[in-house]
Amino acid sequence: MDSNTVTISELISGMLNEARRLGLSETTIWRGWGPPANSVATYYREKGLCKYSSDVTEEYLMLYEHRYESGEISYSTLREVRQIIKRINEYYITGTLRATENMRRSHCFVSPENEHLIDTFIAEHGYGKNTCNDAAWIVKHYLYHFEQLGHPSLATVTVDDVQQYILKISSELKLNSLYDVFLYLRHFHIYLKENGYTAPDCAELFSHKVQREKRIQGYVTDEELEKILSVIDTESERGKRDYAIILLAASTGLRACDIIRLKLTDIDWRRGEFTIIQDKTDKKVYLPILNDVGAALQDYVLHARPSISASELFLTSRGIRGPIVDATAIGDMFRNYEVKAGIIQHSFDGKGFHGLRRRLAKKLLVSGTPTMTIAQILGHAKVKSTEKYLSLDIENLRECALDFSVIPLEGGMFCE
Repeated sequence: MDSNTVTISELISGMLNEARRLGLSETTIWRGWGPPANSVATYYREKGLCKYSSDVTEEYLMLYEHRYESGEISYSTLREVRQIIKRINEYYITGTLRATENMRRSHCFVSPENEHLIDTFIAEHGYGKNTCNDAAWIVKHYLYHFEQLGHPSLATVTVDDVQQYILKISSELKLNSLYDVFLYLRHFHIYLKENGYTAPDCAELFSHKVQREKRIQGYVTDEELEKILSVIDTESERGKRDYAIILLAASTGLRACDIIRLKLTDIDWRRGEFTIIQDKTDKKVYLPILNDVGAALQDYVLHARPSISASELFLTSRGIRGPIVDATAIGDMFRNYEVKAGIIQHSFDGKGFHGLRRRLAKKLLVSGTPTMTIAQILGHAKVKSTEKYLSLDIENLRECALDFSVIPLEGGMFCE
């Protein structure tokens, strides 16, 4: 294949189609090939890359081998990634595949031309790495819908066809999902128009305001935090690290992705503060080191942190020592301590590691800290992002509620 033009998504799409041609069932492809192949594509997107490179793929494989050596993933996960990379490289070099093997999912498959269109749209739009996967999935589902109706490209799709699509998804999706669909498809159609693609002019169709559902998020309470800290073995190397991480998150509201990127040089011990450019917003923030946090950090650095040349503050505690490469490891660590502390976490209850961030926001709100200041502390790019935390201040919200005690009632009904 031509390495100057092929994108990672085109390559994966072609490989999956070749697997179909060789007789693999859709179930085998969906369940076996999709997840590891999509994880490779996600790595490219996170690095802001579009075109396939054997060196980048090898870099991704080495990352997984390091994660296995440090005990973060199982051997079966590593083997799965090795197998799919072998298949990708085989198809890249030969344009075909040697028959079969069971591996594992993908949702919908579009033509290589549409895969290329998705890649160029994502690459040029400049989405953040956490957003580009959502946008890519929505656009792929959109193009897949029309391919199933016999439209190999949007050139033969009409405005009426798009309106029918909107009616379809409006009856199927919740408001939050519908909001994202309208947002990214509006961006997509603007991109198509600006770059001269033949497609229906539908940006205005996707400009309709969709109000997201506002759910009151929970948070980790002071009592729960105390229980979690009390079950950590602070005499062990790992315990000292985890204790410092949790205290740091509770006092600063830092996200897990920022904590694993903290470097020793980010800390100014004399001034009692540290500096970090937040991963999600690219905003530089200066945060104080409270006394108990400083003591925990010093205990970890002086008595538990492995003596290696890595610049990151927090390192793995098993296998080959090095930086923590996956923020989900922090969430898993926190969940394990919650279980030990007898705290039962449910989906979307706000009791995960991110709940420490909401806990800090709540405490700042209750203390009367201005919203602008809270936004600066949390590193929000917009004050609007901070407003969702207002729902945590239950006591002050109660004061805003209407008092119906002075309204007389008759027969259980309000008097007119």
